[in-house]
Amino acid sequence: MSKQCFLLFWCILLYSSLLTAEKTKSLYFGYITTLSGPLVLSGAIPVVDLALELINERDDVLQNYTLNYTHILDSKCDRTTSLDNFFQLINNDTTYVSLIGCGCSPATIPVAEISHYWNIPHLAYAAGADILNDRSRFKNFFRTILSFRYSGASLGQLMREFGWRQMAVITQDEILFRQVTESATNIFEDQGWKLNDFVVLSGGNPLSYFEKSNVKNFRIIHINAYPNIAYKILCEAYYREMIGPMYLWIIPMWYNTGWWRTNSTSFSNNVSCTDEIMSKVIDGIIGIVPDGF
Repeated sequence: MSKQCFLLFWCILLYSSLLTAEKTKSLYFGYITTLSGPLVLSGAIPVVDLALELINERDDVLQNYTLNYTHILDSKCDRTTSLDNFFQLINNDTTYVSLIGCGCSPATIPVAEISHYWNIPHLAYAAGADILNDRSRFKNFFRTILSFRYSGASLGQLMREFGWRQMAVITQDEILFRQVTESATNIFEDQGWKLNDFVVLSGGNPLSYFEKSNVKNFRIIHINAYPNIAYKILCEAYYREMIGPMYLWIIPMWYNTGWWRTNSTSFSNNVSCTDEIMSKVIDGIIGIVPDGF
């Protein structure tokens, strides 16, 4: 009788251990984001970790499995680096059920365009380019963020609210920002407002904006660019005496916390502004988000 009880007890332990092992079977997703470059998104990592923890604690979601990621790859907000990261993921021994990536829009677009060939669902939380709404081109791509194209509508709301008639926009030559300016241009034309657009070409000098003959005719200026460009422009604006009550600068509100500090990735070694100066510069700046955000 004791042997039978012992055998039954051993079987129960074995069955319980098998259940535990089955419950902890891992499903992996690839994780590519922007850890360096013009926009840093490392602050979202704890949010992703918390989401995984909450999902894995539930018994009614993915029973007998847990979600994990292997390691985080840095896209550097760069197209080529992001593609290299993606091919590194799919060529290793781990099978991925999904991909979170790849940080900013320039890094996300090329990967989202091809990820469906490997039947990998692609999820992004920071890529706001409107072009990513094209389901025929980005077939397996999903995101949790609103298209930044609607920032143009936000500029229109500001114009109506304050009764403004004209605005200058400094646009970085990236699809994310070009589409914002295109949207704003249509709204301004419909309303009879004046929009003066200056494009910062890739590798170009954003400070060329200040050499325009009519630069001081526009006192309301929207910087439609990544924070490293905004930093240079606003620092130069300080020395050109284009800050304070006579000028209003508008920037995207999604910039990294502390983007204006000298220890941030936005800072350039050839920029001559201290934290004290930049603190004065950003005092009174307006930040905008896409309409409907």
